Amino acid sequence: MSQASRFLSFAFVSSDLLVEVDGEHRITFAAGAAAAPGASPHAHVDKSLDEVLGRAGSWPLRQALSGLTPGKRIGPVEVLVPCGLNKVRKAIVRGFQTPDLAPAVSLGFCWEGPAVDAPTPEVSILNADSFLSSTREVLPKLDRPGSVAFVEVAGLAQPGAEAARQSVEAVLRNASVDGKTAARLTDDRFAVLRSADDQSSLVELVTAACAAENLQVAPVVSEETLDPKIEAPQMLRALRFTLSTCIEKGLESTGNVFSEELARTVQEAGRFANIVRERAFDVHYQPIVDLKTSAIHHHEVLARFGGGDTGRIIQMAEELGMIRAFDLAVLEKSLRTLRQPGSGLIKLAINVSGDSLVDDDYVETLLKRTSLNADDRRRLMVEVTETAALEDMDAVGARLQRLRQAGIKLCIDDFGSGAASYEYLRRLPVDVVKLDGRLTRSVDDERTRTMIAHLVELCRTLSVKIVAEQIETQPIADALDGLGVDLGQGWLYSKPTPEPMTMIPVTGGGPSRRTGTVRGWG
Repeated sequence: MSQASRFLSFAFVSSDLLVEVDGEHRITFAAGAAAAPGASPHAHVDKSLDEVLGRAGSWPLRQALSGLTPGKRIGPVEVLVPCGLNKVRKAIVRGFQTPDLAPAVSLGFCWEGPAVDAPTPEVSILNADSFLSSTREVLPKLDRPGSVAFVEVAGLAQPGAEAARQSVEAVLRNASVDGKTAARLTDDRFAVLRSADDQSSLVELVTAACAAENLQVAPVVSEETLDPKIEAPQMLRALRFTLSTCIEKGLESTGNVFSEELARTVQEAGRFANIVRERAFDVHYQPIVDLKTSAIHHHEVLARFGGGDTGRIIQMAEELGMIRAFDLAVLEKSLRTLRQPGSGLIKLAINVSGDSLVDDDYVETLLKRTSLNADDRRRLMVEVTETAALEDMDAVGARLQRLRQAGIKLCIDDFGSGAASYEYLRRLPVDVVKLDGRLTRSVDDERTRTMIAHLVELCRTLSVKIVAEQIETQPIADALDGLGVDLGQGWLYSKPTPEPMTMIPVTGGGPSRRTGTVRGWG
């Protein structure tokens, strides 16, 4: 007996099927007993593990192989091997990589019992949130770069297309890196996590799936490789932001397909981090005035990014979890303004994201930086966006109460824009609420006026002042004043300016108005 035959015999003592795979997980050798009685193991040669086991079935074995080094073993790994129509056979797989054969790996399959009915295939598909959760779990396990494809299939939302949509979901799941990480974002928009080197055409797969259900479609696919140099948390946040944009606008209507949007988001995130680190942004100041006298009550601090879309940049920073450092940078610039010579009467309101209030860091930093000057605290207001995600309301309320006890005023911004308005007012220790601009602009509507009147009455009972933003005309200002609103903000008085104003100019032909600065918050 040759040495090769002897070693092969010993191998079969502990395994039923011997397989060798190359560095691309493609089978180059097979010998022994196949899963199906009478079948030839050589039928597996030149096929990938994905082709033999299915994408989902091969995932745990591929994960074990990705961490293998020469001289090391893997296993036991449990897999289900298809062996006929709707039949599978359970196997326990162990592997070893000899240094002289690397990157090839020797695998031994031990059959566990006879063939059984295949489990019912999974028919559900992920949604956007579970897709991101699955991507977060899978990304660190990939041994090569991954990519995300955004797939848009017009026609799947129409009546009678349910069977075609289910077929599309099945092929996209099977095309994903682990056979699971694919999601339906809307009726006709999908996302898939794949290996960047996967050469299969999603357009062809989706087209064929729909044709089998007598539906002719023209899928649009945009795919972007995920840069392995970018840390997973930042990449996932960029992915979430990009998916939200494409869910809302689609591919063709955006002018930028998914891959371009994701690349741009990652680039903008890097630029934003540099801007915050270097304090390379400006702050402007928009006055909030007493509606009866037009005297300046305080100024809201607003960031400016050299002509960029401030709203989109802030939204991106919140989505990408980068807003905390920015909120502290705005605080730093605002304190510098308060401490300039001749600024003793100026009071400033600074915006803070809900993300900055999920722990004690922002509050601790604010109190520390104002600890040596009580006057700073007396002249500061913190505006919390009403639409911010404040999940632990009691903890946030306790943090805000610390600020209030230190003499810092608190405001709910965009009040009335979300369902939680009155819950915020009830549970947070606020001094001011700022009406959402949509209410201000609709003040000529009777129902809106009634809502504002009731809100004024409630806030007066709670000793809470009301600011109306986006006031652009005198009739709107007069109407709000008549309803009892205390303060106003908008272009009627002034656009944001590079320096705080000391008084509002009196326009010709208008009513006589007192100018100047209100000395207290009351």
